[in-house]
Amino acid sequence: MLDFDISYFEEETRDDFTIPAFMKHAWASQLELLNKVDIICRENDIPYYADWGTLLGTIRHKGYIPWDDDIDLCMMRHDLERFCEVIDNYDGIIIHTCYNAPDHGFHAARVMNSTMFTVERDVYKEYHGFPFPVGLDIFTLDYVPREKELENEQIEALKVCTTAFHAREWLDEHTPVDKEYVTQFAEYKAALKWLEKTCSIEFSEENPSGQEILILSEEIAGLYGDEDSDYITQVACLGVGMDYYIPKDVYASSTRMPFENTTIPVPAGYDLLLRKKYGDDYMTPVQAGCGHDYPFYNTFIRAIFDEKKHKTFEGACEYIENISSRYYIKFRNKTTETSLDIDEDFFKEEVVEDKKITEEEKRKIAAQCEVLEEFKRLCKITNTTYYAIDDTLTQAITEDKYLCDDSNIHVAIKREELNNFLLSLGQELDPWFNYSCLYSSEKHENMRIFIWSDSYMCDEEEYCSRFHGYDKEATIDIAIIDLVSPDASKDEVRKMLIENLITTARNMPSEPPYSDEIFGIIDEWKRIADVRVNSELNLRREFLRAADNIGGAVVDENATRVRITAELQDGIDRIYDRKDFEDVAEMPYFATTINVPSGYKNMNL
Repeated sequence: MLDFDISYFEEETRDDFTIPAFMKHAWASQLELLNKVDIICRENDIPYYADWGTLLGTIRHKGYIPWDDDIDLCMMRHDLERFCEVIDNYDGIIIHTCYNAPDHGFHAARVMNSTMFTVERDVYKEYHGFPFPVGLDIFTLDYVPREKELENEQIEALKVCTTAFHAREWLDEHTPVDKEYVTQFAEYKAALKWLEKTCSIEFSEENPSGQEILILSEEIAGLYGDEDSDYITQVACLGVGMDYYIPKDVYASSTRMPFENTTIPVPAGYDLLLRKKYGDDYMTPVQAGCGHDYPFYNTFIRAIFDEKKHKTFEGACEYIENISSRYYIKFRNKTTETSLDIDEDFFKEEVVEDKKITEEEKRKIAAQCEVLEEFKRLCKITNTTYYAIDDTLTQAITEDKYLCDDSNIHVAIKREELNNFLLSLGQELDPWFNYSCLYSSEKHENMRIFIWSDSYMCDEEEYCSRFHGYDKEATIDIAIIDLVSPDASKDEVRKMLIENLITTARNMPSEPPYSDEIFGIIDEWKRIADVRVNSELNLRREFLRAADNIGGAVVDENATRVRITAELQDGIDRIYDRKDFEDVAEMPYFATTINVPSGYKNMNL
């Protein structure tokens, strides 16, 4: 990973342009992705070069152009093809081209770390506090044929491909009743006929997709090789009339130059290249802006603003920064100060009822208590009442607390307090801890919420110091207490749906693409119970979310009973009196205290 001084993430003014702190996190995230691309290229001997604004920024600013927000690279076509072949051997990085992404469009290849917004703290640590997908554009370098006639034919064919592609786009967005439809359809068909005749090809279908047209344009652009040419170009530039003929020796070699806190390869003839792109005075800064809306991440924030219904766009921005970039700064500034002051005598090995309790077990208990303390702090912030349940409740009310040998601390909160608590997890949870649940984590496949001591990317000695010498993760899980319908028949139907959804989830694959059989199951659930799941995501999680939503659907204030819905995932169906959870009693629990339901004596433990 790249190492950034924490001061890098502060707001900064360069060339009279203010770069917000959040943009610095976006830059760092892009640079981290660039580092991964660089590793792939070095390991596979694939040359690449800084291009466009990134090349200009390297030479003029030794980093980003202050008002730029992306990274541009370029590769020779045969090198890009090799890059696309080897990238599958590397985790956490994907590439989109017209060959593998039907809606990619006329654009450079794009390398990305993800395709969606995340609340995963591991990702924030790895990508320096930036929560949105970041990508690098890789432009393709092609050879210009020496023969002018061949060049003209190539450019004309590419222009016709562009015409066909945009006509197809228009047709996809309109219907035959639109006045222009006949004209656009005729232009589309004429372009297809011309391409088939001129290129001696036959499209796979009568009305080929935009993707098939784009693939043809790529084949046309890459027709010629080194032996056919004296110049290199980006064919799209020639297609719009730009004088973009670059002597081959410009890319004969490269040199690495400083770019922010790393280096990037630039072509040996970068001066000629920059004069072609930006004119002879390219070293004079001009705040011309980017080729897209700046900053790019506002598009993502607006989508979240619309989806989550934050009261203001500024409120959505504040929420996003709290859970990501500000969390990351807290992570970088964390200390090893513990919440509990535990005397070393606590960790001495002892024998209880003929059972030996080792120092390791004692340290695990202490670490779990630290997680519990953090959970209790969040409950206090959000005014959430919690209750010890299951074996943890037994431990709390049993004189001999070592009788229960369980991996986690088990607690529960009421459904009506869930949303506020979940909102606090991302914004308030201390950086020494992590969390996951059905409503935040793509890979989470449990109806309980988990909070654990987080050792990822932490110094082992510091981690042990923070958690009383315990070097593994300590976890608590949080179940939800739901109302049970007073109507017994309705409750039986609801329980049956939940159990069947849990069974369906258990038998679902977790990653797309999904088979027609799976889509049939999705459609059947939609038909019988109006269950809607996102078929582009982890279906195990999606069906468990549906089960959880049904479990929390009862809002009848006359309900006298409750159920911990997550227990159904373990094949357990226990009904409790609602009045048993009306209040709590605080009891000693190892090195701290824990809340138990006030009616615990009435509960069947």
